[in-house]
Amino acid sequence: MSPLDNFNVPQIQFLGEQDGVPERQLKTKFINLFKKNDKIKTAFLAIVSYDDAKTYSIALCLDVPTGADEEIAKQIWKIFSSMFGTHEHLDIVFVSTHQVQQLLNVCKPFYFHKAEIR
Repeated sequence: MSPLDNFNVPQIQFLGEQDGVPERQLKTKFINLFKKNDKIKTAFLAIVSYDDAKTYSIALCLDVPTGADEEIAKQIWKIFSSMFGTHEHLDIVFVSTHQVQQLLNVCKPFYFHKAEIR
């Protein structure tokens, strides 16, 4: 797999939040990136399972109303690989409004874009 491979998953289960010291450091770096990008509405670092698999993965779940964004994914990969190396992987899931609600049942967002009121 190259650093950025696209794949479609018919079913995804959100199992909980991935959190710990290295994850908090990663989230801080992501927050600094997301503050510069108005496209990202909400972000979660979640434990997920695909297609009823017995295994799980860690996914950065992003609520981006404009849909999947390869440029954002590249910036995320650069931050992630600088911390954990290119031999590790992080799934990036661009979630729907319905999936955000599912995530909120098991995981708290680490980033929420606050729109400015004028």
